[in-house]
Amino acid sequence: MLEGIFDINHIFDEEGIKTLKRFGWNGSVAVQNHNEYSEEKINTAVEYGENCEFKVYSGVKISTKNQNEMEKAVKKYRNKVDILLVEGGDVKINRRVLEMNDVDILSTPELNRMDNGLDHILARLGSTNRVAVELNFGNLLKSKNYDGSKILWAFQRNLKLSKKYDTPVVISSGANDIYGIKAPGDLRGFLNTIADSLYSKKIIETTSKIIDYRLYLKNKNVLMPGLEIVEE
Repeated sequence: MLEGIFDINHIFDEEGIKTLKRFGWNGSVAVQNHNEYSEEKINTAVEYGENCEFKVYSGVKISTKNQNEMEKAVKKYRNKVDILLVEGGDVKINRRVLEMNDVDILSTPELNRMDNGLDHILARLGSTNRVAVELNFGNLLKSKNYDGSKILWAFQRNLKLSKKYDTPVVISSGANDIYGIKAPGDLRGFLNTIADSLYSKKIIETTSKIIDYRLYLKNKNVLMPGLEIVEE
């Protein structure tokens, strides 16, 4: 079983990976955009991590407003990477993603919206299909004025729904470079301002549980969730 706390970011360079470790992370999910995916890039990042005893897992974020394109991309990348994210915002994409147990994380469901991007029906779908909702801390930090207030309100609303319906939630730094990297304590401290401390702890640990689940499914003896070949 995978233990520790893991960030979700776009850090692939050696200095950035060493910084993540120094800040207190046990590992990270290094995310590429689906239309820029490079196996060599993630393999190099994994090697940098191994050199300093830091776990780096591969991730791809699918960004498209076309549902058919999104579903094709999910099929294309599901077995290529450890963690699969889909960028939300469009209500049809939000719903479809939360219906798909091949997707791990619905990223930024509130993106470019006047609302939070979720309702009780979508929260239930996420719970049923084990699709987590992302709180992207980097997006909040980069926002200005009214946009920041909107994002913060969306976070609070989505946390309330997710807690009620037991929908997984992850928080990410979303860092692109060393200047965007945040310590686990910083993200935990932020969560404590919008949720109770026990729920904050659960959220900060959810990324490692998602990784652990995907590693379990890659086991050759696992045919599907809950169905395994038992060797005598």
